[in-house]
Amino acid sequence: MSRRQLWLRAASNVLLGLALGLVSYYGLTTLLGARAQSELQDEVETVRAYTSEAPDVLLEDAGSALDFTDWDIEDEPYWRALDQGAVFARIVIPSIELDALVVNGVSTADLRRGPGWIDWTDLPGPTGTCGISGHRTTYGAPFARIGELEPGDTIDVYSPYRRYRYEVTTALVVLPHQTEVVEPTEHPSLTLTACHPPYSARYRLAVQAELIEVQRVTESSR
Repeated sequence: MSRRQLWLRAASNVLLGLALGLVSYYGLTTLLGARAQSELQDEVETVRAYTSEAPDVLLEDAGSALDFTDWDIEDEPYWRALDQGAVFARIVIPSIELDALVVNGVSTADLRRGPGWIDWTDLPGPTGTCGISGHRTTYGAPFARIGELEPGDTIDVYSPYRRYRYEVTTALVVLPHQTEVVEPTEHPSLTLTACHPPYSARYRLAVQAELIEVQRVTESSR
């Protein structure tokens, strides 16, 4: 066998090894992500708003489209009291078939469990921008398809007390240091962020949405 043939065989073996390693890595992290979400579901099994029945369990008479009645004695204290890594909310995006539990924080450990609330951004509420970040390629890749979101698509964020419905307005590609995409706004809004392009951390994809509806979850559902 010639030296060239030996080199080609060695190179092909290396590439094959790398490919198998990547497949194994992504497969393993996918399993870990699914397991983490299952464990989170067990942690909040008594919170009906975080179960699969939640989208259909709302008060029939919502009153105002943005019903923040008692927000300051229900949702805000609930969120403020959460430990790091605890379940923060549930996010449902029908157009990309996403239904996941969001954790409190965006540390490496937090994001391995699911999308994370950026804890220096605003809470879902009467004002400000709520920021939620998530993986696009590993640990279940909850935000794998957020690049498919279009203006008009809806994003539902649940607390134990309310469903916050946002409508997508725009998507931006920014540099990692451009945190203005999650700066507070007068009108309540939501920004989802993830690395861009997939498999790279060079940029960030930021999907922005405005709050269009807030409805209380029924008492019987909590």
